[in-house]
Amino acid sequence: MLESIVDFIHYPFLTRALITTVFLAMTCGLLSPIVIAKRYAFVGSAVSHSTLLGLAIGIYFGGSESSMTLFLWTLIITLILSMFLAKSTWRQALPSDTLIGLFFTATMGLGTLVHALSTRSSGDLLSYLFGNVLLLTNTDVAISIIVSLLIIPLILIPWKSWLMSTYDEDFAIISGVPAKALHYIFTIALTALIVSAIKVSGTVLVNALLLTPGFFALRFARSLKSTFTLSVLYSIVTALLGLVLANYLETPSGATLAVTQVALLMIAILITKMTKKS
Repeated sequence: MLESIVDFIHYPFLTRALITTVFLAMTCGLLSPIVIAKRYAFVGSAVSHSTLLGLAIGIYFGGSESSMTLFLWTLIITLILSMFLAKSTWRQALPSDTLIGLFFTATMGLGTLVHALSTRSSGDLLSYLFGNVLLLTNTDVAISIIVSLLIIPLILIPWKSWLMSTYDEDFAIISGVPAKALHYIFTIALTALIVSAIKVSGTVLVNALLLTPGFFALRFARSLKSTFTLSVLYSIVTALLGLVLANYLETPSGATLAVTQVALLMIAILITKMTKKS
């Protein structure tokens, strides 16, 4: 196990994975309580799966050879799709889970068809579905850092507005908080984060990083402020542990990160219940 940790210093691709994972986990940990409080779990899943269409188009246009090209194509296509999702879920009479379910199915299916029908498409979507640290380049590390440095201030500076629009949307609107604008901004931030994370966690498993830290923090934190702090800490620690285990076990990074975070959450809940009983 110690050698698996030392590997992150000796091998450049693991160093890139380490840096990217830290920034990804930090940002996911910050957004996670908001995602859960706004009941956006299904939204995150829909956005992450819709990246498949952007990936298929990006690979078709040569994105498999250029990380920036692939990122930009995926981000643009996914943002366009996400804006339709944001519009259709903003205070609509129809149940939002129905709309999200239709969006989820249509975009993922269309992405799969585009990839299958594109004769020029030679990239392997499987690696993007479940994550592969071998795909990471210096460009991906830079993208991850930039996205994180843009999103974190975006959340922290108008902190009170986010809290009001998250926990009491009607009161926020009455109080003059631009709740609708924040709704779209959050969707954009969530989309950018998910697109920047697909090579580490994969489109299928990135949602675990967006849900588990917040669930852990909301269950064990004693105040609203400590909820976000605990969520970020839990996200970083468990993501790094998952990355080390992935290297040690030689397993896909995304799957290992997701299982590690959920497993430790279950263990923490079990220990708490056993402690109360005793």
